[in-house]
Amino acid sequence: MKTMMKISVAVAAGVFSITPVSTSNAAAQSFTTPAAAVDASMNSAGGRTLSLAASAAARCSWGANPPYLSGGTVNASVWSSSCPGGFRYTGVLQRKRWYGWQDLASKSWYGSMGFSLSKGCKAGTTFTYRSYVVDGVGTHKFSAQRRFKCR
Repeated sequence: MKTMMKISVAVAAGVFSITPVSTSNAAAQSFTTPAAAVDASMNSAGGRTLSLAASAAARCSWGANPPYLSGGTVNASVWSSSCPGGFRYTGVLQRKRWYGWQDLASKSWYGSMGFSLSKGCKAGTTFTYRSYVVDGVGTHKFSAQRRFKCR
């Protein structure tokens, strides 16, 4: 016996979502994944077949840790873990200025890696710092902000 399910499919802001609309299977669940992990192709019956890298994307985690002061250097770590090699990430260390956030250091990578971003600071100056990671579809994850007086 074949079970039929109607679904709602949406792609918005680089995120691919599948949500059950009606189903005979009460255990159906919705999920979201970055649109970059979705490959759509035609099957032999003329319908759309979605090949998802969802299993890899579901295990993937990434982010930025809050900046910390070490001597006269501000540091922050950025990372991705269990992420497919085709996913690009960029980590950035910033400080707040009167005109907005100023980029101090950045690093881009693919897949699963971790990096420390650092920038020296002038003794006696006080700034608010943050770090973030952005993925290939534009999703940002920001760290908590920290304010330091450099020594």
